[in-house]
Amino acid sequence: MPRNQRKDQLLREERRQQILEAAARIFARRGMLTKISDIAAGAKLSQGHVYNYFKSKDEILLAVIEQGQLGYGVVLRETISMPGSAEDKFRCLAERSLPSGGSPDMYLVLLQALFTDLLPAQDKAVILERADGNLQLLVELIREGQEDGSVMPGDPVQLATLLGTLIQNLMLLDMRGYAPATKETIELLLKMIRPAPDAAAENLEK
Repeated sequence: MPRNQRKDQLLREERRQQILEAAARIFARRGMLTKISDIAAGAKLSQGHVYNYFKSKDEILLAVIEQGQLGYGVVLRETISMPGSAEDKFRCLAERSLPSGGSPDMYLVLLQALFTDLLPAQDKAVILERADGNLQLLVELIREGQEDGSVMPGDPVQLATLLGTLIQNLMLLDMRGYAPATKETIELLLKMIRPAPDAAAENLEK
């Protein structure tokens, strides 16, 4: 690819990301009342510039959600493939889920999108399908933990759903007026899913 063409492509990607980051912040605070003009102002661009990248507010909303879900999936896959015990991996996953950049904003936008009546059912179905894919990755990690004795016995899907909800809500503590999550918070979270002492001993005997 010629240098100028590559430079133009990189610039477009930067501008697109600039719009998505601004949109995530604004959607998280204003919900579906957000307007293209709000997003443009937040990105410090003209409305016409925003329309060069996205056709509508809903298209921007769906792009924000897709980016957040795909990014979380990447984190899950990287965590599963890393060396160490399942508990080490859960600790890493929780630490990477602590507030950073726009992560709390993207999670709030996802929740709002699922509960609004303004988004078409087919768009919600796509969001839920991606969410289920990420849940299955977490189920895989739960099963690994059950096999090595670091996770309590039980339905892996239910445990993954509970753990995923808890981890994602670590991002919202500060926004809700609570003290932000710390390493001690994460250790307490891990303690909640460990087997009872008697159960752990039984698993080692097996």
